[in-house]
Amino acid sequence: MDYKIEEDRIVASDDQQPFVGEINFPKVAGVLNRVVVERVFVHPDYRGQGIAAELVNRFVKYATAHQLTVKLMCPYAVKQFKVHPEYQQLLLPEDRF
Repeated sequence: MDYKIEEDRIVASDDQQPFVGEINFPKVAGVLNRVVVERVFVHPDYRGQGIAAELVNRFVKYATAHQLTVKLMCPYAVKQFKVHPEYQQLLLPEDRF
């Protein structure tokens, strides 16, 4: 699986499929270094293989490296941040659970 970081998303692809899935995280207008995880999506043919979890993991590494704070809108991302409490360092204190 290949993962490509773009301006506000990370895209997963492979040799057979140029678009396997993505995590979208646009910047919050007017707030420095803040992004919103809007969605994590994986093509139905590729679900159940851990790709969505890997997209979130790669996003967390990217956000940490770029000192971003994160707002979660995607239910899947919320679930991953609950399963991996270490990810919550990226959330503002009032958004942690």
